[in-house]
Amino acid sequence: MRKQFIYLLFFLFFTTSVRAQYLQLVENKGEFGVFAGQASYNGDLAPNLQFLTTNFGGFYKRQLNDYVGLRLNYEIVPLGAFDSLTPNTMNSYVRGRDLYFKTTYQDISLMTELYFLKFINGNKKYRFSPYLGFGVGYLSPLKDASTPLKDSSNYKIPGASTKAPNIITMPLNIGFKYNVVGSFNVFGEFTYRFTSSDQLDHFDDNNIYPKGGINYQASTSGRDQFFSAKLGLSYNFLRIYGPDPRPKAKRENLFSKTSKSSNKGPKKSLFGFFKRK
Repeated sequence: MRKQFIYLLFFLFFTTSVRAQYLQLVENKGEFGVFAGQASYNGDLAPNLQFLTTNFGGFYKRQLNDYVGLRLNYEIVPLGAFDSLTPNTMNSYVRGRDLYFKTTYQDISLMTELYFLKFINGNKKYRFSPYLGFGVGYLSPLKDASTPLKDSSNYKIPGASTKAPNIITMPLNIGFKYNVVGSFNVFGEFTYRFTSSDQLDHFDDNNIYPKGGINYQASTSGRDQFFSAKLGLSYNFLRIYGPDPRPKAKRENLFSKTSKSSNKGPKKSLFGFFKRK
């Protein structure tokens, strides 16, 4: 009797555990997030310095499977650089050139995002994963937010573009994500963007700026680039699977029909007619 009682307890515990695991089956349908951080430009102006500006934005991601998602991003990125802040001891040529620009861009990109580890919301074993993303983007200046290339005396440089152009970008994104509670996550990421243009700072390698008997040029470093580092909060849209409800109503109707038919006696049917001799 004691063994039977132990077996019964074990059976009840096992079925309860299986049912609990079944109830915890979660499908990640998508994710929405917001973020803010710092951005900096790498190009022809003040190449020895980093000028950090505050950027912010958001994204929506469609999860394709446990590891791969497709992510749409929108980000506001102010960029700028000042030759005059370069010390003479570091680069006297750049300081003597004395150019600057300030432009606020908006960046729209579509990226594939890959988890390195399995990530499941609400599961303590799978609540953290680094990830990698890459794709293509479109960078454009916001209306009335761009400043043409000038020197510190606000002299506009001949030949330089008066407005920042629209630029195609190739973003490379690496980050980590941690599930805090339920559907909410915190994340941090670093995004480096390669661009299709050398006009991000309004000054390409072909521009010449004559000043003080010297023809100043760009750094001939090729196409401009910029990066951003940010922290954010995201929310997953989840679908939780559980056991199917028992069709009690159907069984009751079936029994009720049987009971009614039993009172009336055997019912004649077409097939029963042909069976008669």
